[in-house]
Amino acid sequence: MYIRNSMLTGLAVVAIGAGWLGKTIAQGNISSSNVTYFDHEKVNASFAKGGAPILFAGQSGQGNFRVRTASRIQTPEVEIHSHKLGTDVLYVVSGAATFVIGGTEVAAKTTATDEIGGQSIKGGESYRLSKGDVIIVPPGVPHWYQNVETPFLYFVVEVP
Repeated sequence: MYIRNSMLTGLAVVAIGAGWLGKTIAQGNISSSNVTYFDHEKVNASFAKGGAPILFAGQSGQGNFRVRTASRIQTPEVEIHSHKLGTDVLYVVSGAATFVIGGTEVAAKTTATDEIGGQSIKGGESYRLSKGDVIIVPPGVPHWYQNVETPFLYFVVEVP
């Protein structure tokens, strides 16, 4: 009886170990060719270009996505817009700004294929964004930056 229990316990340990090893080997065989890396020099160069240059564009199971580096300065013009398609995920790297989101765009008009611009936002909520903050903007939600403290740098991940 003791020998049988010892053998069953030993077999269970071997089976668990073999399963763990097989999983580890399988994970090790995953191709790293799908991984994309940008060192800080390339990221900083992208931020230095100004605007919102595309750092990376790719595809997921749901469609195309893009990663942009973006910066804002305080301008006398109001830069309100919304996107008809896609969600923006913003991650603030430096600086601060008041981000007004939601409500209704006043004097809305199409400014690009999938963008709408406006003169102001009626209603909406304000968030003070600063380094380390993340905010997610769904499609069709107007937004605008006010009271910008430079350098206001952020990543935008545009997902379907």
